[in-house]
Amino acid sequence: MAILSLFRCHLYPVFYKTWHLNGISIRTAVSVSYDVYGPQPSESKQHIIALHGLLGSKKNWKSLSTKISTSTKACVISADARNHGDSPHESTHSYLDLAADVSQLLQTLSLSQSHIIGHSMGGRTGMALALNEPTKVQSLIIVDISPIPRSPNPIDSAFPSLLAAMKNVNFEGADSGHKAKTIAKKSLVEAGFDERSLGFILMSIGERSDKTFAWKYNLDALANSFNEIAMFPDELKGKQYTGPTLFIGGGKSDYLRKSDEPAIKEFFPQSSLTYIEHVGHNAHFEDPSAFLKIVYDFYAKHL
Repeated sequence: MAILSLFRCHLYPVFYKTWHLNGISIRTAVSVSYDVYGPQPSESKQHIIALHGLLGSKKNWKSLSTKISTSTKACVISADARNHGDSPHESTHSYLDLAADVSQLLQTLSLSQSHIIGHSMGGRTGMALALNEPTKVQSLIIVDISPIPRSPNPIDSAFPSLLAAMKNVNFEGADSGHKAKTIAKKSLVEAGFDERSLGFILMSIGERSDKTFAWKYNLDALANSFNEIAMFPDELKGKQYTGPTLFIGGGKSDYLRKSDEPAIKEFFPQSSLTYIEHVGHNAHFEDPSAFLKIVYDFYAKHL
């Protein structure tokens, strides 16, 4: 089997107060839900933590995690971010909070450090962890996102209206997961969203304990925290992560510009940028073969 082992873990929240130590900001952390592919986690193995983007889930990384684990023999851990999927819902959703959750995941698994790969919001989470707690990150792969702010911000253009449209979906009458997804798709298409862009979002509809169906997102928290999601934390200015770092951009996307590279190197001096020219923001899914070749080449040097 391609998946050597796979188990799911759903944990109750573990809370910490915000505090500071030697310039490191530690935020409230929750114990997130995760899936493991390949060898079970242990300090003697190489580990890769995969982090999805906004309105994604750990399910999005299932196929890629399987292939990366099979190719590299590493343990790949795909995690649901807070307010997504099977992870706890919290009122806060800053990148420092999300990074603290990944740090807590490492502690839960009794791991001192890990390689990190993240897309979009997950990429910025990985950056925040690497800059705030660099000893916990062995290497960093960032997929189509930049720490450099710009105007207009491409994140601003779609997500607020999408979150509002998702809140307006009425799941009444859904008696199965398939019916719930059909209702949600119809509602979002009528609101003007392209059916082809909804696949990953529709994966995050679940049945509640009362047998009704709903989004597996904390939409209120995501909407209220949107300004923090759209920007990179000011608290991280002046910090550096000197480990190996690769940025992979989509040539048709505006989330990671080639002109960002000099400013990116102020945060990540050992970083490089590469592009899959014929794809957009979801580079890892639009051409997984090209994406995986780049990832494998990187891990051949740094894993």
